[in-house]
Amino acid sequence: MPRYRLQLDVERFLAEYWQREHLFIPGGFAGFEVPADGNELAGLAMDADIDGRIVSADGDHWHQERGPFTVESYQRSGSWTLLVQSVDQHWDEAADLLNAVSFLPSWRLDDIMMSYATDGGSAGPHYDNYDVFIIQGEGQRCWQVGPRCNSSSPLMDNTDLRLLADFTPRHEYLMSAGDVLYVPPGVAHYGTSVGESTSFSIGFRAPRHSDLLARWADNTLNSIEDEALFHDAGREPAQRSGEITNKDLERARVQLIQALDKKDARWFGEVVTETGTVRPEPLDPVPDFAIARGWITRTPGSRLAWHGLADELLVFTHGSVHDAPLALQPLLESLCSHQDVDIAVARDAHDAAAGLLRWLYHEGAVLYYE
Repeated sequence: MPRYRLQLDVERFLAEYWQREHLFIPGGFAGFEVPADGNELAGLAMDADIDGRIVSADGDHWHQERGPFTVESYQRSGSWTLLVQSVDQHWDEAADLLNAVSFLPSWRLDDIMMSYATDGGSAGPHYDNYDVFIIQGEGQRCWQVGPRCNSSSPLMDNTDLRLLADFTPRHEYLMSAGDVLYVPPGVAHYGTSVGESTSFSIGFRAPRHSDLLARWADNTLNSIEDEALFHDAGREPAQRSGEITNKDLERARVQLIQALDKKDARWFGEVVTETGTVRPEPLDPVPDFAIARGWITRTPGSRLAWHGLADELLVFTHGSVHDAPLALQPLLESLCSHQDVDIAVARDAHDAAAGLLRWLYHEGAVLYYE
């Protein structure tokens, strides 16, 4: 059972709030056990491989510093906030928070960001292009929610941060440990720490339409035969030399739509599992999963998804695709849910399990331990 369970009417949330309106959920995590504190976060941000930053304000001027940080980095006056991305890849206790939003597909998840703030600390008024669940950890934080914004919303011109120049709050919530605030894409919000505090933000990514279209077009081009040509049998006589008529354009449009209208999930799965993070290098030598004993688990931060067809599964990780038999669907469901899988049990499900595990391991999607 998940360690964390969000107190939420899921069907109503998806119907009325998801990607539509913000929602404050007081006591969303009853008896919330904070996965990590500010000292642990500060220590993590001293690692050169960690994406951390410190945001502070000097009057109306906002500043941002990038890690790695040192002990001296935290010995500063005034109000400031430390933010660290992908803490779920480093702390199992933080990764457990992802189970609380299992009603959303795992391929939509991005990462968990944790922040620590001194009294008055903030990341400034801003909006995001992704959905986020903000979970209050230690202390309290006051969150103001404003109107919807877009690329034409004025931004401050005296900082490299994308902060809103004009922020008018419409709602305000004082959040304590276990309270949750959901904010959809494009909605302005502004959090300020009341005393020292920590918070966790579960972010959800969404592919750009341009990326989806590019991959769809690439896959279609690879599947179209060179001999497939524009055709206009039964056309009407030309009335004016050199004219491209509206009917010519319509013929071309219809033929292209027919070429694109193929029920192939590969292009979508490849896009949504692509990642800009560095994949872990598999150990050498690669385990022989045909005889290996032990367990596999999903690599923290890896992208993994699957799609069921009538007679097989398409498995996606890090922009690549692999065919698998339907009998291995329970294996994939377990891995996508970050559950450990017994290799022997996987092999018993189907002979192709060893090959699938070998591919997932080579792609950095799973870890092996005895």
